[in-house]
Amino acid sequence: MPAPARIEPVEDKGTLIVLTPERFTVSNSEHVSLAERVQELLDRAGLLKPLQPQP
Repeated sequence: MPAPARIEPVEDKGTLIVLTPERFTVSNSEHVSLAERVQELLDRAGLLKPLQPQP
């Protein structure tokens, strides 16, 4: 992950990706660029898949 993003495990539920230590806002172009970069990296790694409904 590009700094300042970090990955935090959430018990047995999965993983939380925290993009920035400050409040994320779409009006901050640095925040938006970081989010796009992280999305691209996760997509290339095959980690972004549509959610499947629970049976």
